[in-house]
Amino acid sequence: MNTRALAIVFVWHQKDNNLVKEIIDYSSTLLSRDVSKPFSRSLSIPIFFYTNGKEIEVPNKINIEADNILVFPFISINMVISDKWRSYISDLSLLKNGNIIPIAVDEYAFNIGSNININNFIRMKDYNELIKEKVFLAIAHEIYRYGLNENFTKLDIGTKSALKIFISHAKDKENGIYVATEIKKYIDNSVMQSFFDATDIAPGYRFDDEIIENIRQSSVLAINSDIYSSRYWCQREVQVAKQYDRPILEVDALNRDMDRKFPYATNIPVVRINTVDGISEEELIRILTMMLIETIRFYYSKVQLNITNTLVDPIMRCSRPPEIADLEKVLFKDENSNSIICNYEAIMYPDPPIYSEEVQFIENLGIKVFTPLTKDGKCFSGKKIGISISEIMQEELISIGQDETHLIKLSQNVARYLLSREATLIYGGDLREGGFTEYLFLEAQILKDRLKSREIHLLNYVAWPIYLAEERKYNEWKAKYVDLTKMIEVDVDSYSGIILNDKAFLPPDSVENRFIWARSLSKMRNEMIKNCDVRICAGGKKCGYKGKMPGVLEEIVISIQEERPIFLLGGFGGVTQSVCKLIETGIASEVFSEEWQNNNNLSYQEMLQLHESCGEKIDYNEIVNLIKDANLKNGLTADENKLLFNTVFIDEAIVLILKGIQNIFS
Repeated sequence: MNTRALAIVFVWHQKDNNLVKEIIDYSSTLLSRDVSKPFSRSLSIPIFFYTNGKEIEVPNKINIEADNILVFPFISINMVISDKWRSYISDLSLLKNGNIIPIAVDEYAFNIGSNININNFIRMKDYNELIKEKVFLAIAHEIYRYGLNENFTKLDIGTKSALKIFISHAKDKENGIYVATEIKKYIDNSVMQSFFDATDIAPGYRFDDEIIENIRQSSVLAINSDIYSSRYWCQREVQVAKQYDRPILEVDALNRDMDRKFPYATNIPVVRINTVDGISEEELIRILTMMLIETIRFYYSKVQLNITNTLVDPIMRCSRPPEIADLEKVLFKDENSNSIICNYEAIMYPDPPIYSEEVQFIENLGIKVFTPLTKDGKCFSGKKIGISISEIMQEELISIGQDETHLIKLSQNVARYLLSREATLIYGGDLREGGFTEYLFLEAQILKDRLKSREIHLLNYVAWPIYLAEERKYNEWKAKYVDLTKMIEVDVDSYSGIILNDKAFLPPDSVENRFIWARSLSKMRNEMIKNCDVRICAGGKKCGYKGKMPGVLEEIVISIQEERPIFLLGGFGGVTQSVCKLIETGIASEVFSEEWQNNNNLSYQEMLQLHESCGEKIDYNEIVNLIKDANLKNGLTADENKLLFNTVFIDEAIVLILKGIQNIFS
């Protein structure tokens, strides 16, 4: 299965942060799922970030393989005056399957001196205000043109590949024609005319000839005014758009009310505008932005659905949740037998799943309805799957072209796909606000509501004395998630050599206290992993931890010792990446040495001595040999594990994990 259809890469110089970082953050937010809204019906395109750090003048080489890689370098004077940066930008053209769309931050950008065609530049100086919004429109349009345009090959890319918008509106004397005219005027009289081809058909043409043909090639912008749904031709335009599976956006321009909304004009995104004082440029930009986002989401959903395997055949794939308008595609009347024939056994639509009541009328006809998330049902019921996913250092994130949201999105996706199959997830408690546990809980809560489940499928282990740190806050946490998770509090280690009050919080502010913390964390990890059938590991700090060794490393070591199947995702950096490289190459990173750990962790040598005094020597040479000889037992072949070790694509990692778990338990 190809899960590498498209990747977006932003490249910039750190000295330009004040000029471009807001644009990059704004664009990334619109092109990817908000981690605080995991079940939002939004885009989830893989995005990577390449910039220089404190100790490197230029970013690492872009190490991504995909069918289509769109690279947006923000070129400025800071790049132009650097030989290394000019060479780096020039080498971008060597990227396999890469399309380079440069963005000129200033007038010096055109002197970059590489083989980049200056005619291809997005020019920031073209925009005097609403800069981030307008630059995003340009970026999004290039994503549509080069990455997702089904109507043109790469040889056809040019002005004729501008996004076609069919403006459907009632030709009234109020909001309908006013809003349509303002949108068309704005596009025609600005640089937006290179992005959009707005079609407004004059009355008098035959509907079934010109209008249908234009709708079939367009994204449809439906201006919903007071009389819109009562007009026959407006209804037909929306109906044809649904019939030919076109992206649709509604602009809510109601002035007062309408007596009935046309049923076909539902199940689509809506943008609300206020026309009392006219339409501002900001609102016009918002409409066009929403139109582009919905178009990209629509086409990207098709790509994702087409690469999703299913045993059901024939199957209809929809780019939006199924509705009554789809019935005419699924069912037809056989004139010979006078009976209803079903064209498809099932309908698959993009995640997230909608509530079951919404599609009950289709399922009552014997037609299965599911998403990639729910297609396999409860196949992991009763299986306990541990998750070891932890943050990595900022400088390492920069070096691998990722940001802090990559590991959060990974943990959310792992949780979503496993919980939807009724697995029980086991996690070692990260109770910080905005920590990984909070994101897992958020994911589990929404999925629990959607799937109407009352069972608890999250076990959260918490080591002493962490649950005593802020007792009131911890109890509020337990009360909030009491119907979602079971908190397992692991008490103080039975031997520490120090008399303790196990009812009082012990801060990790001395060597002795950190030693006790390390023993408590080890006890928690041992108990947690013994209760797991499988473990999934990614990220993990290499230093700055509170245990006897990097936390994710310790969980990997215990999993190997306990002979638990283990999945290692090295493409997301951290100590897991070091483990993967050790298994692949047999060469141990400096991380696996007592000397490196001593140099990068305060009083680490003293803590090791305390461990050795109680009969527990931490030998990194033994750890290296244990990892090199490890049998991962994860149901994947050597080649599949190599792919899992190195992939930076979340979807690809999920596919491999699901395949491995299915193989283990089959």
